[in-house]
Amino acid sequence: MRKLYALLISMLFFLACEDAWAGSGERVMITNIQQQAITGQVLDESSTPLPGVNVLVRGSTGGTVTDAEGNFSLTGVSADAVLVFSFIGFKTKEVSVNGQTVINVSLDADVLSLDEVVVTALGVQKESKKLGYAVTSVKTDELINNRTTNVMESLEGKVAGLNISPPAAGAGASMQIRLRGQAAFAGANNAPLIVINGLPMDQGARSANGNGAVNQRDRGDNLQNINPDDIESLTVLKGSTAAAIYGARAANGAIIITTKSGGKDQGIGIDFTSSYTSSHALNFLDEITQTEYGAGRGGVRPQTLGDAQSNGQFGFGERLDGKLTMNFDGVERPYSAYKDRLFDFLQTGSNFTNTLGISGSGANGSFRVSFSNTDAKGIVPMNEYKKRIFNVGINHNLTSKLSLQLNVNYAAEQNINPPQIGTQGDGAINFFTRMSISTPLIAFEQSAINPDTDAEFRTSSFLGTVNNPYFPIQKRQFFNDDRNRLLATATLRYKLTEWLYIQGRYNFDRGSNFMEWNQLNGSGAPSIVDEFGKFRGRYDIQQDQTQDINADFLVGGNKEFGKFSVDASVGGNTWRTKFQQHSQYSRSFTVADLYTLKNGTITWLNEPDVNLQNYAPYVFNRTRINSLYGWAEFGYNGLAYINFTGRQDWFSVLNPDDNSVFYPSVSGSFIFSELLEEQNWLSYGKFRASWAKVGSANGVNPYDGILNYIINPPFSNQATAGLSGTLAPNPLLRPFTVVEKEVGVEMRLFNNRLLLDIGAFDKVTTDQILEVAISSASGFNNTKQNKASLQNRGLETLIEATPIQGRDFSWTTSWNNAYLKTEVLDVGNESGTMLVLYFNGTGNEFLGELRYTEGLAMNQLYTRTYRRNANGQVVVDANGRLLETTPSTPGAEKTNGFLPVGSSIPKHVGGWNNTLRYKNLSLGIHIDYKFGGTVLSSTHLNMLRQGHSKLSLQGRREGENGIVFPAVYEASGEPNTTAVTDLQGFYADYRNKQIGDPFVFKSDFIKLRNISISYNFTTALRKVSALNFIKALTLTAGCRNVAILYKDLPGLDPESVQSSGDFRAGYENAALPTTRNYNLTLNARF
Repeated sequence: MRKLYALLISMLFFLACEDAWAGSGERVMITNIQQQAITGQVLDESSTPLPGVNVLVRGSTGGTVTDAEGNFSLTGVSADAVLVFSFIGFKTKEVSVNGQTVINVSLDADVLSLDEVVVTALGVQKESKKLGYAVTSVKTDELINNRTTNVMESLEGKVAGLNISPPAAGAGASMQIRLRGQAAFAGANNAPLIVINGLPMDQGARSANGNGAVNQRDRGDNLQNINPDDIESLTVLKGSTAAAIYGARAANGAIIITTKSGGKDQGIGIDFTSSYTSSHALNFLDEITQTEYGAGRGGVRPQTLGDAQSNGQFGFGERLDGKLTMNFDGVERPYSAYKDRLFDFLQTGSNFTNTLGISGSGANGSFRVSFSNTDAKGIVPMNEYKKRIFNVGINHNLTSKLSLQLNVNYAAEQNINPPQIGTQGDGAINFFTRMSISTPLIAFEQSAINPDTDAEFRTSSFLGTVNNPYFPIQKRQFFNDDRNRLLATATLRYKLTEWLYIQGRYNFDRGSNFMEWNQLNGSGAPSIVDEFGKFRGRYDIQQDQTQDINADFLVGGNKEFGKFSVDASVGGNTWRTKFQQHSQYSRSFTVADLYTLKNGTITWLNEPDVNLQNYAPYVFNRTRINSLYGWAEFGYNGLAYINFTGRQDWFSVLNPDDNSVFYPSVSGSFIFSELLEEQNWLSYGKFRASWAKVGSANGVNPYDGILNYIINPPFSNQATAGLSGTLAPNPLLRPFTVVEKEVGVEMRLFNNRLLLDIGAFDKVTTDQILEVAISSASGFNNTKQNKASLQNRGLETLIEATPIQGRDFSWTTSWNNAYLKTEVLDVGNESGTMLVLYFNGTGNEFLGELRYTEGLAMNQLYTRTYRRNANGQVVVDANGRLLETTPSTPGAEKTNGFLPVGSSIPKHVGGWNNTLRYKNLSLGIHIDYKFGGTVLSSTHLNMLRQGHSKLSLQGRREGENGIVFPAVYEASGEPNTTAVTDLQGFYADYRNKQIGDPFVFKSDFIKLRNISISYNFTTALRKVSALNFIKALTLTAGCRNVAILYKDLPGLDPESVQSSGDFRAGYENAALPTTRNYNLTLNARF
């Protein structure tokens, strides 16, 4: 079978190549009969050069494309030939040669063809004027300039309604992608559907959840498999109507990506892109780090080795004076402030990416083959990311009526030691923010390489479970994540008549993932030998395999009847997915530091000799969705269009007696500018409106509706069967439903120099699938039910303008903004609130909760605030100490004393993009922002209670003898006058009593996100005949994360979240620093 596949692909590739060479040969024939050479320039109405214009010789396959200055040249053109000039957004023009050797052409703008064709659902291309919903097409150069490891990060702040949040989680990290808010509660997939060449796939984010446990690492997502150099077009389908034809999988909208499958030029072409990025950690911690007091507690520095090991991590010692003082490793060092230790520990990251593509086109088809390699290094030592991508795209007309499109993408990834974040154990960021400023970096480095005692390899007596960051480097801790993925799409399209076609498509998506990792012997443990006399530590392996098969057919046609037009299609789809997972682990090793399965055993129920091979957990599940769908679009005289869609889905995960759901939509557009007399100020105007009902069984697992069984871990070396988990099956589950309404207006003004696009939407989700508690008498603890509902409403605005447009200089600018208002309508219980997650930090110290509460915004953060009296004044006890909020506090009865402090979801997300061009030089400047969100900071809490933040200086500066907290006595209401001298105890109250007021911040920011400078050498190269083989050459230098122009969160980047999921939204917990990235990219086409 593999040989057959290889033969088929080889034949198709040969056919495409044959056409391409044939096209080249035809050009040679023209040369043989050449009469003359033609040169010229193509301009627009304002005499601005137009690059990329197709210049063809009518009746032949000969042609070229204009360069950056609008210049073109043709050879072998007969004196009576006709040249055809075409470019999207402009009217096609034909010019007779008539013996001329220089032909300069001016193209007129075609208002209705501007952005005329966009790729919509199922890969169908439609004219934008016909669409009754919001769609945004992204320019591919925005993905290539200032490139990032994950292609979606390049779109941050550039598409209204698209909220992208890149976690600070190392090279190869995933992205949080949300379109028009969060359609479902945490636990469901809230990312939009990704469609590549007609192949639907989930984002598949493998993010860290940041729950304080070990091995919290972000391992990327499926978008890593996409090379931006291979992208032909990227379209964002924002609303439910735009994506309704995809049914349940597109409840969160869709992003449609089409990869390249051939060049515009006839014959063979080569393109090459090389990019290097250097990443540097940004230090914001200086804003909040105190440098006046050193290690110790009670105002006393460590005097002995025991003192240093017990109290050396705290910053409540004496004022720094440079005198020799005992450190935790027994070495006396100057009692001084050692700044920038974290940033001296981190390294400069890098990313080197090269892409080589070969393409060609001829009379019957085109092809493109590309290979890309990426070698990246993170800012945390030992973190590397490697990626290899092979991409093939073929379009071929097998006959005059039958065409074939074939796309194959193979990606191999290696994510080596993705850093631990927001975690106990080996999280370097957590370590340095909890360590006294007077302990130098050299102490930790020397301790890790000293083999004399096991205590010097770790700091368990010093910081409990937080390891010396040099310990995993010295002992070669590893976490290897190898992933291979094959995406293949084959599409056959047969043209039955001039207006009717039939199409079949088969998609194949197969991925394999192998992980192995170890937890080091002696890592954060009181002893390196367990109770059985064997070495501690742990070794894990895990292998995942996923397979998606997606097959569909479509019968479609379009026809005009006088002033009326009809475009209709019907089709069907089947989607099958399979998931398998094998995992094993061993611990209690016979030979120290040898991490293999056979060297260890699994200690289960105090039976140390149980062989691991007897217990290898295995997970397997399959799902299927079968669908029928169709749409019909009716148009009148290019003035008005109305479109109806419908889709019926049958779900395998639901009860067979009630597993079918119908999803309809209707949308319309009205081009009102067609009714107006020709206006100088209005070039184009359109109203749009839509309504859609979609839904999803997201959150329903294959066996949630039926009783199922598992094989338990061995007991006395015997496997035992049992019920699977504590979740009671519910055969009545049904998909949740999303109903969305949308209206909008689009206008192009002043000869297309100004574009306005304003849209409003209202999206309501009902029958949300939740896991709820039930009586334990049932034999289970929980079950899943359709319970809750929520609402997202918003206003999206896009303004694009060209204030200056001249022959040599132009300035284009665009601003987009999305306002989002979310509200929880129902949580399905009497209390009106639902706990999503209790924020348990790196030392079990926190501090807050994430809840859904009726009447409040989604992702509501809760914390215990200062206790206040009836007048709103903060109160303290008779000793001047803080008091915690209790469940009896008004407003906190239902949440164990916690009160809402704000939603993690920003209300405003937007950006301002500018491009200035002078001749061949271009300058790009991009600013983006987010406003209205809230964040809880664990880093601020830890630094305060450890005595390392500037806030902890209150009460111990010169002239102060303790802290008199600004409050009133609870008993009398009189102002507090009692000074608390136990400062460490006072600041520890914030943790012990879980008071979060000082650690609640707005996540608002304005960032100068990108600056790039590009120079196009194409025109200069054309003047050198020896270099005419170079068709285009551009060099771009850029910087990403240039500066934070405004933020409310001191000491940290407001985007420093550690998860791309929804469970820990708004919780900052020892994430990696943001990096500033310097990039140099060379693009060449031959």
